[in-house]
Amino acid sequence: MSDIDAKLAPLFEEAVKEKKVPGIGYFIVDGKGNFVVNKTFGTTNLQDPDAAPFDADTTVTIFSCTKLITSIAALQLVEQGKLSLDDPVEKYVPRISKIQVLESADPGPDGQPKPVLRDTKTKPTVMNLLLHTAGFSYDFFDVPTLSWRIASGRAPLGYHTLAEWEDFETPFVAEPGSKYVYGINIDWLGFVIEAASGESLGDYFANHILKPLGMNETSPKLTPGKKNTAIVHFDIEGQGLVANPESKHNESPTCSGGGGFLYSTMNDYAKLLATMLNNGTSPTTGKSILKPETIRKYIFTDQLGPEVDRTLLGEIGASIPIASLEGTILPSLPVEKKGWSTGLLLNHEDLPYGRKAGSGSWAGLGNLFYWIDPKTGIAGMIATSILPFLNPTFMRLFDEFERVAYGHDVAGDGVVEDDRRNYKAKAKI
Repeated sequence: MSDIDAKLAPLFEEAVKEKKVPGIGYFIVDGKGNFVVNKTFGTTNLQDPDAAPFDADTTVTIFSCTKLITSIAALQLVEQGKLSLDDPVEKYVPRISKIQVLESADPGPDGQPKPVLRDTKTKPTVMNLLLHTAGFSYDFFDVPTLSWRIASGRAPLGYHTLAEWEDFETPFVAEPGSKYVYGINIDWLGFVIEAASGESLGDYFANHILKPLGMNETSPKLTPGKKNTAIVHFDIEGQGLVANPESKHNESPTCSGGGGFLYSTMNDYAKLLATMLNNGTSPTTGKSILKPETIRKYIFTDQLGPEVDRTLLGEIGASIPIASLEGTILPSLPVEKKGWSTGLLLNHEDLPYGRKAGSGSWAGLGNLFYWIDPKTGIAGMIATSILPFLNPTFMRLFDEFERVAYGHDVAGDGVVEDDRRNYKAKAKI
């Protein structure tokens, strides 16, 4: 057992034993595709005693870990001259021109939301989508968007479970180009990619990213009959973790948003992270998916200009408690020391107990987090299948994982103040 596993395994085993997580795993990979560590614990379904164990080949819903792949696809089209980052989105997807800005959704005399909308002053660009500055949010992170959703008669949380145009045609909550607001921007980027490439999003990913990297277990569809598939578990107050086998994406969508529709495995996603460390070329297949200069210029460089309000960078809202808790990503850094590239949240300073400045990271709603550290030459990921996002047990384990990955001892309960943690939810961890 490695020193990293020796320090971490007792924490993870305890969390599994106490049923605070179902199945969970972590890995660290380098730019040559070699694993420093790769460890898993638990089961794919807490309610099924015969369920398969959770391992590095377990299929999981990766939610927004999809977004990096969508961003890579867009940058490929930029390299090929089929797409310009300065182009208005309506050039490729005309229906975005009807989207308005939501100025308020305050309740009327009857207590129901009464949305007030206005036309935009600017047109969102492809770059705005990549940077989450187009103005879109998510209904489960943002109260006004949720209020609009309720007033419009559409079911909340319908993005990839229903996957119809109406689920992505929510209003902007900020003027396009003016503010970082995390939301369905990358879903719209998926629509742009389909229009610019002439391929469906799933086919484009398979042909130009997944197959070249040997990511054969990553797909918009579950493998029929595969037992080693993690069930999404809901953390319900008073009941604990409850498996929900019906929590799946629509595999025959009306429209394919690029924000969170893929399934993958830890071993597969490690191939993507190793490729990013290796300047866009797979260290195992030898295939290149992006040029090194594209990786440096767009993936690991802050693209938010001084005109952009970045106060929400790293801040996670919570309007639907079953989907997400409220919290902060990289709480040890002030917002001016965080950035956003065309795919990743960047830290401009070393984390107190973790990755180095210039690293990029992001996450998936089911409590999956990863980082890529070009300076140190490693990438790490921790994955499970729990809602809501920012599950306190998971966040503590992630914090301990990154600390130990960088040579520190585990913090333990109460040893380190919350503001010195790398991650936290606004709930006790």
